[in-house]
Amino acid sequence: MPSRIIIPLLIAAGLVFACGPRTPNPVALVRPTGAAGKGVTSHVMVDTARGVVRFAIEVANNSRKRVELNFPDGRTHDFVVLNEAGREVWRWSTGRMFTQAMRNQVLDVQDAVVYDERWAPPAPGHYTLVASLRSENYPVQQRVDFALR
Repeated sequence: MPSRIIIPLLIAAGLVFACGPRTPNPVALVRPTGAAGKGVTSHVMVDTARGVVRFAIEVANNSRKRVELNFPDGRTHDFVVLNEAGREVWRWSTGRMFTQAMRNQVLDVQDAVVYDERWAPPAPGHYTLVASLRSENYPVQQRVDFALR
């Protein structure tokens, strides 16, 4: 009779122990201040030298601790091109499918990650690139004006 009570209690205790408080993640989450964060910097590049325009956003960890970028889904970044009137002419993520699983990217001390894409412009003109890092804890959005002749 006592085993009918003891076994379920042991199973319940095992579940509580397994689902209890977690040990803190060894990756330090440096809290952001402003667009990026303390020690996390970003740089956007536009290369118009050839017929295809290349965009890149580099995110670097200049802090003294490892940093973990948290993404709500598979889309880590996005690039949007606006014309002179401010209307969207191209968005990298349009028509693409992304996983719905959360994703993390760890940046070690002095480490960096670069996201780059290509765009075939429809016509010469003045444009604005809006580059975004879609991290929940280090969101970045930068604008760069450029011209195509």
